[in-house]
Amino acid sequence: MNGERRQDKVAIECVRRLLDSGLDFALYRFPGEREPHLVLQTSEEALPLKMQPDVSSTTGTYASFSGDGPSGFIFAPFIETSKTPTLLIRPDVAVSGWELIELETRELAKHRRISLSSIELEDRTEGIEESDAYKVAFRSFKYQLDRENYQKLVLSFSQLKDWEGAGHEDVLFTRAAERFPNSMVYLVYTHRGGRWFGCTPELLLEGYGQKWHTMALAGTRTWEHGEWNDKNVHEQRIVSDYIEGQLQSLGARITRQGPYTSKAGHLFHLRTDYTFHLPKPTAPMRILGMLHPTPALCGLPKMEAWNFIRLFERNKRLYYGGYLGPMNLRAETNIFVNIRCAQIRPGGKALFFAGGGLTRNSIFSEEKDEIKRKMDTLLSALAKDQS
Repeated sequence: MNGERRQDKVAIECVRRLLDSGLDFALYRFPGEREPHLVLQTSEEALPLKMQPDVSSTTGTYASFSGDGPSGFIFAPFIETSKTPTLLIRPDVAVSGWELIELETRELAKHRRISLSSIELEDRTEGIEESDAYKVAFRSFKYQLDRENYQKLVLSFSQLKDWEGAGHEDVLFTRAAERFPNSMVYLVYTHRGGRWFGCTPELLLEGYGQKWHTMALAGTRTWEHGEWNDKNVHEQRIVSDYIEGQLQSLGARITRQGPYTSKAGHLFHLRTDYTFHLPKPTAPMRILGMLHPTPALCGLPKMEAWNFIRLFERNKRLYYGGYLGPMNLRAETNIFVNIRCAQIRPGGKALFFAGGGLTRNSIFSEEKDEIKRKMDTLLSALAKDQS
């Protein structure tokens, strides 16, 4: 017990040093692990990259990189803009475990305190029950689905709330790491993107060379809702079919496990795992370009849904729905979809994000309830008990 208390004290002190330093960093802990990892850039700011497709194109054109591409911690938005670029935190320091993180952060007190002046601010404080914008967007999305213009569209929502986690990220990170053992728990700060916290269960891509792993994660319910309904089963099948098609286009040999029920906090999802072997070593950016955004965060057809969301959603996603994680770090890549996340603000506030996949079977009241349940995941991150 004394050892655990000492580790918690060390962890809290390390997080405080990082936040006070003003340096761009990513502190994260993978699902199933106990110790976190740190990528810290000790000079300048995270590098903006052009990684995503041109949203005005129906096919999409991605930036190309030589070799395996850049190395570091990547933090990508749902849609790149001049205010929300894809950012790469350079791995000037890349260590694992609190003991090494503590050693690396001892000298950070000499750096300036952070400035949040460059982040994009969106101050939507109304809840989903009062949100006319969400109601209008739902009708617009459902109209398109009913006329079979799309198989699926994902509608997001954000709300600015008072939150005890904002300003107490030191306790927040350690508590969330205990509470969400099956999620990637992260705390990221960049001067251009601000301070973000999340607990995401959704892997987008991991591996290296020729052997890789991804998943299809869709459908959401709490345990008391019983069996999966047709809407959730259909939604998960859409995501699975898309991923399988993309992997087959790369010539991959695929091993599939699922679908099965996976727990993330107090929520449950339908999940299918894919291990795949490519004909030759492939850079992670090429695979990411094929997978992102998956129908779980966008819809189908992919580029048409991407453009529709950009034009009609009425909610700025910022870095929600993008992806993050170490890329080409120690020869491996571990990228997760950025869901169950919040942009932490000064003054004890945070902008919370959630979204839901809509199909022709979607019902307005059920989608609102799903949004609220997903937001509650982060709101409960400081709770001491494990549900």
